[in-house]
Amino acid sequence: MGVKLGGGLLRCGTCGKSRGLRHTCVTHATRTRLQPRLTVTCTTCNRVRGIGHICHPKSDFKARLRKRETARKRAKRTARRKKAAAERRERERARKNTANRKRKPRPRGDSHEPGMCGDKECPRFGCKAYWNGMADCPGPHGEG
Repeated sequence: MGVKLGGGLLRCGTCGKSRGLRHTCVTHATRTRLQPRLTVTCTTCNRVRGIGHICHPKSDFKARLRKRETARKRAKRTARRKKAAAERRERERARKNTANRKRKPRPRGDSHEPGMCGDKECPRFGCKAYWNGMADCPGPHGEG
């Protein structure tokens, strides 16, 4: 720990002007006292040394901690944004796939038209109704 001496002329304790051989203090105070301007500065911490000087060099720990915390928050925010963007793209892709996909035709049974069946004993309801209607018909195509 080194010591650096600094100093200058004596200054007036009342007005703060440098005091030479003839000094007229222009204030309302009547008393003029001398204030020496000799200072001792610590070369390690660049603070004025006094009787109870304890050297505490400035540390950048808090700044590094703040930087690290800011970087962590920034990375977290970036990851969250990227995840949201990926989910958005995936939803858009799924929406486009469902919109462009052709629907499969609804499965239907074999076509069974009641008039085209030809079987008067067919168990299907439509055929029974058709043949009963034909039997009740008094026209030339009915048998009744």
